[in-house]
Amino acid sequence: MSRWRSKSVAPALPLVLGLSAQGVAWLAPKAASPTWQTWNWPEDVDGPTALRDWVSNQAPDVDGTRQPVQVCLAPSLAQHWVQSVPTQTTSLSELHAVAAARAQQLWGPAPGGWMVTGDWQPEGSFLCTAVPAAWELVWAAMRERWGGVAFHTPLLLAQQQGQTQWPQTGWLAVAVAQRLYVQRRVAGRMASLRSVRWPEASTLETLQAQAVQEGRREMLRADSGQEDLHWLALCEGGEQAVADATLKALPWRSAGAMPVVPLDAPEAAQAAWCARQWVEGDRHAA
Repeated sequence: MSRWRSKSVAPALPLVLGLSAQGVAWLAPKAASPTWQTWNWPEDVDGPTALRDWVSNQAPDVDGTRQPVQVCLAPSLAQHWVQSVPTQTTSLSELHAVAAARAQQLWGPAPGGWMVTGDWQPEGSFLCTAVPAAWELVWAAMRERWGGVAFHTPLLLAQQQGQTQWPQTGWLAVAVAQRLYVQRRVAGRMASLRSVRWPEASTLETLQAQAVQEGRREMLRADSGQEDLHWLALCEGGEQAVADATLKALPWRSAGAMPVVPLDAPEAAQAAWCARQWVEGDRHAA
């Protein structure tokens, strides 16, 4: 099982964090008037060092919540791709090595290498996630401060919430945390994935237009013909009607009341909003 899979959340609200390569956003569980707090790393301090100091000295306490801290890693920090299994791979360790090499090929070298995880499969293809290994000491500091910590990414939260609503075979565009993902699904599994950062000053209308453009490009690349493109926006206001007739909007489970974030909010705040929406949605569904 992937280490980034969501863990069950009991009725009490946990501390929710969103992390990006630039900063952190959080929502304390016992805030009298819930508002998103944000902090960007100082220019002269690298992200892992700055965040470790914040966790140790400035982060909110979680006494009495008894819930794992929910940490959502934004796309600038956690990278996704679809990994195919080479025909001559004979062990899980070989598959780990192949995925680690692929991460470096796709995203370049990272200090200490890449931490790679995925829904490891013996054949076919599966979704992988990679985070620079330099952040591993930060995760250790979080566990020391808070105990239980559950790691997510916006895309994996969307995957988990949407599996029962998404087409088992077909095309899907998902907008999450300043990133647009276009994926092809075959028999309930992801067969390809394209990741595109949102343009500045995006609106839902411009995101939908970009999704149509990227979807057509991916369909052409896969030689699949022009098929339906399903659309899901996991962002504030994402439930509004789709104006483009070529997009097939998917329903989304109501997540209840929470502080809002605009589309132009920092990536860390967008990621934190995704995690809080998952927490609220889980509570309301219980």
